[in-house]
Amino acid sequence: MSIGVVEDGNDVEVIVIEDGKRYVFPKEDVVILPISSASAEDLCQFVASQLTALLSNHGNISSISVRVDEGIGQGAGCTMVL
Repeated sequence: MSIGVVEDGNDVEVIVIEDGKRYVFPKEDVVILPISSASAEDLCQFVASQLTALLSNHGNISSISVRVDEGIGQGAGCTMVL
């Protein structure tokens, strides 16, 4: 399956190539993340790194733990030490 993403004016167009389906979303409802996939592992690492960058200057935080669950028994977690 191949997926294409096109930002066009006020819309973000997601084209699923394999089955010919086309989905269009309002641009304000979409965030394009700088990650290779939307897996729980990649989302967890992304959120944890963003939180680490935001909170690293606070002297009272020593680590940040994040968990992203996809469903019952499926998910990923990570801890960032500051």
